[in-house]
Amino acid sequence: MTTRFDPNFTTFMEGEFLGGVTVSEPGGVLGPGNLVIDPTKPFEITATWHVFGHLVPIWLAALKSASPSWVVSAYAESVGPGPEKMVATTNVPIGVVTGSHDVTFSATLTVPAGTLAEENPGNPNVSGLYKIVLTTFLNSPFGLPGYDVMGYAEGPIIKVENPV
Repeated sequence: MTTRFDPNFTTFMEGEFLGGVTVSEPGGVLGPGNLVIDPTKPFEITATWHVFGHLVPIWLAALKSASPSWVVSAYAESVGPGPEKMVATTNVPIGVVTGSHDVTFSATLTVPAGTLAEENPGNPNVSGLYKIVLTTFLNSPFGLPGYDVMGYAEGPIIKVENPV
């Protein structure tokens, strides 16, 4: 799993994803985690991340005044032919900013049924195979040098296939 956070000022302001990005089909017969997704049912993408370092309380407090929430977005990129698009987005509040130098956040995004097409063997334009990427973003109202905070994590590759 490839991940990255920016800014990445060692000991001052860093971030990382904890446990990666997971995809699950709630109530799925084979359990919560599944890499084969039924296109007729919604599925969830979940991630946990934290920001840590000496500047975290100051940085989050400053950004909270203009951007009180992380914007968390999930994208599906086809492997082979097919669509590439944002499949879900949500906001995660920064919450109460205290003196903590290590703050953890998590998000669960629900992807509606019918969002991703499955492979149709007679149609060479859709593979039904998708790589999931999740981004977290705090927008800064401040100018240069740039105080936005952005992280991303590559999730699993999933197959969209109707079980019938």
